[in-house]
Amino acid sequence: MHDKGEAVPAVRMSMLTRSLAAFTLLGLSSGAAHAQSSVTLYGSLDGGLRNLVNGTKAGGAALTMASNGVYNSNRWGLEGKEDLGGGYYARFNLEAGFVLSTGANNNTNNQIFQRTSTVGIGGPFGQVDIGRQFTLQHFLIKDFEPFDFHYLGITESTAVSGGNTGRDDNDINYRGLFGPWVVRGEYALGGVPGSAAHGSTLAGGLNYRGKTIKLGAGYTHKSNPLAATSSEYFSNDQYTAGGTVSVGPVDVMAGYSLDLQDTPASARSMTRNQYLWGGLRYQATPFFSVTAAYYDNKNKTGGVDGRKDVAILGIDYLLSKRTELYADIDYTHFTGVYVTNATLNASGHAKQTGISFGMNHWF
Repeated sequence: MHDKGEAVPAVRMSMLTRSLAAFTLLGLSSGAAHAQSSVTLYGSLDGGLRNLVNGTKAGGAALTMASNGVYNSNRWGLEGKEDLGGGYYARFNLEAGFVLSTGANNNTNNQIFQRTSTVGIGGPFGQVDIGRQFTLQHFLIKDFEPFDFHYLGITESTAVSGGNTGRDDNDINYRGLFGPWVVRGEYALGGVPGSAAHGSTLAGGLNYRGKTIKLGAGYTHKSNPLAATSSEYFSNDQYTAGGTVSVGPVDVMAGYSLDLQDTPASARSMTRNQYLWGGLRYQATPFFSVTAAYYDNKNKTGGVDGRKDVAILGIDYLLSKRTELYADIDYTHFTGVYVTNATLNASGHAKQTGISFGMNHWF
């Protein structure tokens, strides 16, 4: 009786061991079937100095450390992706900007994820993201923007891609990849009760990405409110096109964008912003590149003209895959009402020359 009493637990332990092994294998196989889920922490830190001749109202030089980077915007973010099977996936992206010198959030509203805050789904049909994100214009011109959205405080790429932040709230953004073609669509809800159009954005675009030629064209329509509390709004239409030709290590780019905005009825006029740019990027070695570009913005509002021309030459040297040194020299010329436009030209001087240099690190 005693021997039999010892034998029963042994059998039970053997069965338990086999059961645990089976459950473990089942768990591993289940994990393999639903694997490829990940969350990535990423970011960029830019420490740079900039000296601007005629950067002060008195006409002196202004030496500054940009609050959000000279060459690249300081940021950190989280990006996640989950494999749903059958070629489908779910994703999210949260991205925040910060001031390198103080560590503070880089916005006056103290928002954490003011750069990007989206959730989306993708598959054979393309990808749809919902939330706060870059405008369709931003993604459209990336293929033919000479500095690839670097030196945002100097070039005109932010203005072309949507002005101010270059982002839309309450935004539904679609991107579909079909061979060399990229189909784009965007609808940003205005969020105004009783009016679907008020404050909304509707945009469509198309990119072609060949081996030597890249082309893009798009249209954006905004219904801008006359005032924060007004039920009236006016139209804002933007037409954009451009392209890149690549020959060996050289990329030659050019783009054009026309922004037409109705003004309040009392003014009975239209604001016309025309952007023209071109540039050349030379990848001299895998570690060293040179980029030169010219940006021209002509504005006409109520018969009054303003113009801003920017010429910029920049160099970039990779110390490693994640760390680079950069430097640039640029010249900006304001004419017309732009000379006294405090938003565009804080110093009020028509001609300004800048030199920048620093280090950027990705993680």
